[in-house]
Amino acid sequence: MSHPNLPNGYNSHIAVLKGIAMLGIIWEHATLSFSIPVIDRIPTMLMLPLFVIASGYCFKDVYVTHRQEYVKKRIKSLYWPFVKWGAVFVLLHNVFCRIGFYPAGTPLYSWHDMAARVPHILVMHSPETLVGANWFITELFFGCMLFIAFVPLIRRWPLAWVAGFALVAAALNVTGFHIRLRDVSFMCASYYTLGYLMRRVNIAHGWPVIALMAALFVLGSLTVPGNFSKMNAMWLIPNYATVIAGSWAVAGIAWHIAASDRWMARCLAYIGNRTLIILVLHFTAMHLVSWALVATMHLPHDYVAQHPVITSLVWSWPIYFAAGVAVPLAFDWMTAKVGEYLKAWWNKHRHKA
Repeated sequence: MSHPNLPNGYNSHIAVLKGIAMLGIIWEHATLSFSIPVIDRIPTMLMLPLFVIASGYCFKDVYVTHRQEYVKKRIKSLYWPFVKWGAVFVLLHNVFCRIGFYPAGTPLYSWHDMAARVPHILVMHSPETLVGANWFITELFFGCMLFIAFVPLIRRWPLAWVAGFALVAAALNVTGFHIRLRDVSFMCASYYTLGYLMRRVNIAHGWPVIALMAALFVLGSLTVPGNFSKMNAMWLIPNYATVIAGSWAVAGIAWHIAASDRWMARCLAYIGNRTLIILVLHFTAMHLVSWALVATMHLPHDYVAQHPVITSLVWSWPIYFAAGVAVPLAFDWMTAKVGEYLKAWWNKHRHKA
């Protein structure tokens, strides 16, 4: 991809792209109460691979000779948040059970139970439903590790490695064999490598090309079985082609937004730069909406445990969608402000001492 003279800059374009993808994922979860053919498949078939492609696009060549630094960075940005939030939600499990976020009869954890879940969290298995979306953080982390392990060779033959990682994923899918790396881990490595390769391609194309790519994606999504999280190895090539067409269309739209619509670009970039906290907390935010709806509409309390939304309230999806984005962002903003206040307070009193 090239980005000549992009008014809002390279980072803005990628952040806008991630913002669009994040909204697509939240939209999918918020609208589980009804079904729209084609549109229902867009998030799982396209938006998650799009995140991985965008991450590969952002890879810096300096890490080829400083791979330890890259690994440290990925541990800090992916592994540590997974472990931190996994532990937090295990500790809060009993609280969520008592307020009805989990179905009636869900057993409470003793301290021994909580301790027994620590090894699962450390190997990036998520035991808690409310952070079930963290599976994507796991696969992205392992995909990044596969990429950096072979990056000297990938730089020489990137297209071959795109295909090679995908073929390994297909083989694992067919045989069912895996130790810790699943088929999705290798598909992440394949899409990450594709993003790295596509840095050389110009995506600043016009609306006719965007419309064509979007049409090809819609056609593919109607006919190609499987998606990013549930592969169909026999349809790997058409699935991959469908994702590329859709990614091309969304990337073109993001480029135009970043280049021409400053207000929308800022909003989407703000979301795109905070995708991790939204991914982690949006299920909890949706359960808060369910709790509020049950309280105000006098519905049975067990409706709160429906995951992630109350499926009978078809009209409520805009509320779930808004909360799935706004609540995590508000939490992120609040914790940042508290952190700034505590830091300023500490510095002030430290100097006095």
